[in-house]
Amino acid sequence: MKVIVCLEDKGGMMFNHRRQSRDRVLNADVLAQCRGTRLCISPYSMLLFEGSDADILCDESFLELAGEGDFCFVEDRALAPYADRIEEVIVYKWNRRYPTDTYFDLDLAALGFKLASSEDFAGYSHEKITKETYIK
Repeated sequence: MKVIVCLEDKGGMMFNHRRQSRDRVLNADVLAQCRGTRLCISPYSMLLFEGSDADILCDESFLELAGEGDFCFVEDRALAPYADRIEEVIVYKWNRRYPTDTYFDLDLAALGFKLASSEDFAGYSHEKITKETYIK
């Protein structure tokens, strides 16, 4: 599976059971990235992708159900239990600090991931979003 996460500057993913931020340009980029493959998400994330014509699997057990090559947009889950199944990680960085109580729990370097690409783009509500792609 290929994992997609959004992180603030300290690696935070959520605060008080809520996403820290959202951006419609980022959501469009996620959908473009996943075109032609399945996007697996939790019911919590469905709001971000409602109305799209993407092939979406929305289920509480989406990480267990994801297959090889599927993209998993992860906002509210630990990923360490699935580390051996992850082939690629796409990190969108907000380039801001937000209050955080749920953190990204993978050490990508220790798991053998290497940075394959990095690009900055302007979001709708964020001047700069950084997209980094890590592969094994």
